Amino acid sequence: MVRLIFALGVLLLLPHAGALQLGAAVSAWVRGEDAVYLGTEDGRILRYVPNEDRAELLWTLQPIERVTGPVQPKLFSLDAREGALLWVREGRRGFRVVERFAFGQEPEPVVGEELRLAVVAAWFDDEDGYVLVLLDGEVAWLDAAGRITRRLQVTRSAVGDADRRGRYLALGDEGGLVTLVDLEGGRIVAQSAAHRDKVLAVDLGERWLLSGGRDRRAAALRLATGESLRLKAEFFVYSVALDDEERLAAYTYDEQGTLRIVDLEARREQAREGGFVGVDRLLFWKDGCLLLASEQGWVKCWRWR
Repeated sequence: MVRLIFALGVLLLLPHAGALQLGAAVSAWVRGEDAVYLGTEDGRILRYVPNEDRAELLWTLQPIERVTGPVQPKLFSLDAREGALLWVREGRRGFRVVERFAFGQEPEPVVGEELRLAVVAAWFDDEDGYVLVLLDGEVAWLDAAGRITRRLQVTRSAVGDADRRGRYLALGDEGGLVTLVDLEGGRIVAQSAAHRDKVLAVDLGERWLLSGGRDRRAAALRLATGESLRLKAEFFVYSVALDDEERLAAYTYDEQGTLRIVDLEARREQAREGGFVGVDRLLFWKDGCLLLASEQGWVKCWRWR
């Protein structure tokens, strides 16, 4: 019996068949033109090419000192633009640091710890500026020098997740509210109360806003009409993803590692498959590939069709 339990434990720790083992869980990722950029829990930033199933190391964050000794800083968000990355990482004194990384160079600070900002996520904005989402539900605009030029209080509850597409930004908070912000006008343009508990994931498209939460549901909001679709789940929805055509919605479905894909226009399930225990990140890639990232430290292209 002991041997059987041990064998089952080893199987759970093994990477999924056909997966690329990274050695640490993915803490943030962003899709680029020809690759996906990953940040790992052990402080590495990687360039991952799904079709070639390989990962190239771009940078390793320096360890930070704690009372118990040196630890690797966690990466909280990633954005990519024309040969550069923008990331939010843990600082030495516990506050968040925002850095810009041009490929082949060392990271340059955008927001230092001295500002004491609890940054959830950061994106490139316009030609030289940046947009930040803060933990307390505030959005801040920065110029090229890292100076705050504008602020907007979006929600009074802590932010669970945020996503940006073009000139719009979506925030999901601890109370279950999802808010859409017009970045150019600096104003709130839509809100959805589709969740009753903390919003854990959002994916913003041009036509749909997809979200998932601790209330065991995913929700899709049609931006043009305000129509909301409830997508059932049997456990916390840790990740959601829209495909490029914004017709398909994928999300984590239950505690046993089942993933579900739904056609939003036809209101019909397209796929439901189990066996992906530990998957907590989803991202549609090219050619019918749904990228999966697991808390066990592997990534995989699932060709679900």
